[in-house]
Amino acid sequence: MPAFEQCPQVRAALGPPPEGVKEAWGGPALPCGRTIHRHAQRGFTLIEAVMVIVLSGIIVGIVAKFIAVPVLGYLSANARANLADTADGALRRIGRELHASLPNSVRVNSAGTEVELIPVTAAARFMTEGSGALEFGVTDTDFDLMGPPITLAANQWFVVYNLGAGITGSDAYAASSSAAEQAASNRRSISSGAGSVSHLTIASAAGLPVSDYAAPFRGFVVNAPVTFRCDLSAGTLTRYSSYGFNAAQPDPPSGGGSALLASGVTACQFSMDAVAVAARAALVSLRLQLSTTTTSGTETVSLHHAVHIDNLP
Repeated sequence: MPAFEQCPQVRAALGPPPEGVKEAWGGPALPCGRTIHRHAQRGFTLIEAVMVIVLSGIIVGIVAKFIAVPVLGYLSANARANLADTADGALRRIGRELHASLPNSVRVNSAGTEVELIPVTAAARFMTEGSGALEFGVTDTDFDLMGPPITLAANQWFVVYNLGAGITGSDAYAASSSAAEQAASNRRSISSGAGSVSHLTIASAAGLPVSDYAAPFRGFVVNAPVTFRCDLSAGTLTRYSSYGFNAAQPDPPSGGGSALLASGVTACQFSMDAVAVAARAALVSLRLQLSTTTTSGTETVSLHHAVHIDNLP
């Protein structure tokens, strides 16, 4: 029996055979569980595929036009926020250290790209009378402090009545190694061990200048100078420390350590108003400009910061 007559499903799917080819559909019977389609399956034509690609491109272009602007705006805003945060953090760091600096120790280089200061860690009034008094004009290596104890760290200095760079006998930056240098210096290294003390011992080969014996009769415990320096060629703002005392402001400091505070620096200006020695305050102006490149172009942020410092010696 022909295959299309053996199975109703096959016969229904194939229909009646053409005239003269009935025997061509003979042979082994097809399983009735198999479905036979009159027409074979086919894929997309080239024209359909091209139309899909074109329509997809149009849709993507329209969507991208509405999304691109907000995305670029977000990237620009994010870049500016990061720049502002970095600049603000750097200027605030400089401001904090200026507030805690030794009176009359702040100095700015002629280019306005570098500011130097001597950091103070403690201050106290010294005894002026009695057996524990600090004597001036004669070698005196130990004395008592008034008020509560102060805390010392290793490798610190004691400074009295600082009036600023270039003031003989009252310049903490001046050399203070030999007896001759100490005779005209208001800075001495501290021999007392680290910890809380009410009695101070200093390494002194000559007496403190008599001109430094003046009200308010207080001394400062200080660390080595610190410098904040902008390098516009490298685009950096760097903090230098532990490089020692120099009569002339070093540019840049050599030795010691350094830490990067900001990169992408395109402009930097530090300045301090010129005040007389008798003026007991000063204003330090700081300006920092940072830039960075994003997909939408170059973003720039410029911040200004003014710091009032107390110069009462």
